[in-house]
Amino acid sequence: MYQLAEFRMASLERRVPAAGATIVAFLGVLPLMPEQSQWILLFVVPASLVWFVRTTISHARSFEDVLRRIEWLEGKANELVSEDLLGFQSSHPSRHVAVGGRTGVETVGAVLLAAALVLLACLVIASTALSGSSSLWLAYYAYIATIGLHLIVCIVGWRRYRAGG
Repeated sequence: MYQLAEFRMASLERRVPAAGATIVAFLGVLPLMPEQSQWILLFVVPASLVWFVRTTISHARSFEDVLRRIEWLEGKANELVSEDLLGFQSSHPSRHVAVGGRTGVETVGAVLLAAALVLLACLVIASTALSGSSSLWLAYYAYIATIGLHLIVCIVGWRRYRAGG
């Protein structure tokens, strides 16, 4: 069970450098690309952020499930010996408060911040390119706002998650 917890924690921790690399790569390569390719990225990258944030949340939820199972096992072991021998997860300060523990909260927060920065960068870049067309600008703004709203809904659902129910 602890190996599964380590795997989930490592999966979460690998996402933060990936988020940083995504921002750097996106902002570094976009100005160098032909205009048509820039537009493809300006549509594909924001949509891919939905996948990135949702899979990060999924890892945090899975980590929460493992932590709650370890807590349950500690309780059962303590029942068998009629003594409180094990209690790390069952008495941890972040249990039932932070989905996925502190690691989950920090990772999801970092990935969400990275996603917000990329969405903002997309808006800034698109505003320059679409300065002469208010209808296209509004359509792109609505696209980015929809993705941002979806990410917020995902975060609210993640924060309400409770393992086992």
